[in-house]
Amino acid sequence: MSKILCIDFGTKRIGLSIPIRSIAFGLETVDYNHLIATIDKYIKNKYIDTLVIGHPLKSDKSLFPIEKDIIKFINFLKKKYPKLIIKRIDERFSSKIANYFLINSFLNKKKIKKRKKILDQISAILLLQDFLSNSSFTI
Repeated sequence: MSKILCIDFGTKRIGLSIPIRSIAFGLETVDYNHLIATIDKYIKNKYIDTLVIGHPLKSDKSLFPIEKDIIKFINFLKKKYPKLIIKRIDERFSSKIANYFLINSFLNKKKIKKRKKILDQISAILLLQDFLSNSSFTI
């Protein structure tokens, strides 16, 4: 049984989501500087064995510049946790869809900081739900 953590990677904030049964739920939003400590905590407590990380493709299938940071992060994790399974998923439009959801939701538009944190979690939820729907992983 896989224990999955999904990451919507950013240079400031990172949205995290987990599956409960076959449904993705937002876990938390962490600052970039706390990402490794957060992942260490989940691995140490045996909450995860698989990471799903967004693959930032443009509509023409070229990569966004943040991909370089993601590759460094993945290489670091592979060295630190060689048994950790790392999967990538196309994240085109996930942030736009999440933003559309927030704009049309019940949230007060004046609470921008809180909205940004929620936006990152919603993006991670969308990525994970897409992964779960299109994968043969057993939860």
